[in-house]
Parts: sequence; structure tokens; C-alpha cells
Amino acid sequence: MALLTDGNPNDTEALRIYETAILSVANVEMIDLDAKLGLATEEISEDVLDILLDHTRAYDPQSSVRRRIGVSDVVVTPQLKRWQAAHTLEIVYRDAFNNQLNDRYKPKWDEYRALSRDAREQTERFGIGLVLNPVPKPATPILSVVPGTTAATTYYVQVSWVTATAQEGSPSDETAFETAAGSQLVTQAVQPPAIATGWNVYIGLTDSTVTLQNSTPIPVGQTFTLPSSGLVNGQPPGNGQMPDVYVTGGRMLRRG
Repeated sequence: MALLTDGNPNDTEALRIYETAILSVANVEMIDLDAKLGLATEEISEDVLDILLDHTRAYDPQSSVRRRIGVSDVVVTPQLKRWQAAHTLEIVYRDAFNNQLNDRYKPKWDEYRALSRDAREQTERFGIGLVLNPVPKPATPILSVVPGTTAATTYYVQVSWVTATAQEGSPSDETAFETAAGSQLVTQAVQPPAIATGWNVYIGLTDSTVTLQNSTPIPVGQTFTLPSSGLVNGQPPGNGQMPDVYVTGGRMLRRG
């Protein structure tokens, strides 16, 4: 699972699953959905921090440093992901209603306001997932080439950070790169977090077929050059870290 600080838990396509007409509404009312997704993430992050600070001190394993680390160790559980989607739609329909006080948007605003409140309560009941050693999502890798023997090819690449205890964070956003004939793809993971000791590289010929190319984690600071033998059929990228603990409203803690 991704960390809450890795980026928005949902995108515009995810919103469309909840509300088919959302793209049309945003277009008609000139609402920037990406901006609203970001705003919803910020507001939910503040709510989650408030819950951890004020209601769960006795059960939060990072309570002594919570103000300093914020929500950097919070995992996007399915419950929190649903909360962020509902809250984003609440914000969108609130803005659509307030743009011209168009009453046809008021029922949707009320609906998603209630769904957002219910999703928050469900998240608190199920528990806010925390990881003890959070591994952040990497920045987009730097891709280049060196002389080689491979034909011109378009590659799709992702990378992920790995710790000394083999914990792997969420993969980076996928990026495409076209090599010229007679060259080999080189991948470099950049801006390593302090916790990372190595990284994994996932490469494919399409955006849906990227797989692991290294047999062991690549040391931080080293690059990976795709061998002339080509791609190997490794495992696909993971979804990040699973929670180590769940904190539920200051009443109980369940270990994952």
C-alpha cells in the first residue's frame, strides 16, 4: 500500500468509478479535478494527524514524535482511499453548487458530504494503518543510454526503494523512454531517502507488462544497464508496504 505522503490516493479515473458524470461536471463548471484531489488529500491528512495527536496517544507507537513526523508513516488503506474519494467529490459538488448557486448540484453535495463523513468514521473504526519504517515513493528515474547492440525500442520503467530489511516502498510513476538502435537502456534512481539501502527496477515493453529486472537490490548510487540479452520475466511491481499496526480511535490497537 502507498503512503499518504506519496501523493493523492485517487486519480480522476478513480473518481469516475464513484461518479460517472464527474468529468462532465468538472468540464462544464471549469473545476480542476487534480487540484481538488490535492485539496482533499491535504484536508484528510490534517484530520488523520488530529486523530493521531488527540485521540490515540496511548496506542500510537510514534506518539512521542508525532508532531514532527506528521502523517509520513500513514498507509493508504482501502478505507482511507474511499474517504479521500468521497471527500474529493464532496468538494467538487460544493464548488459546483456555489459557482452559480445551481440547485441541481445541492443533492450531490449533500450525498457526498454524508458519504465522506461515513467513510471517515469507518476509517477510524477499522484503524489508521501505520508502518514503523516508512519507505517513500521514488521520484521519476533518470533514463539514458550507453552504446550497445539492441534495436530501437520503447521501454516503460518504474523503480522502488528497498531497505536493509527487504522492505519495499511503492513504485515510482511509470515513465516511457525510446532508445535508438545500437544502444542499451540505463536507469538511475535518484533522491534516495535515508532509510534506503538499494532499489529495484521494473521494465516492460508496454505500460502493463513491467516486471522486475534485477535479481538483488541495486545499491544506492549505482545505475542499472539493461543487458544485451534483453528483458527478463520477473515479478510485477508491488503496491508498497502493509501496515505494521492499526490505530483505532484511542480504544484499541490491532497488529497486522
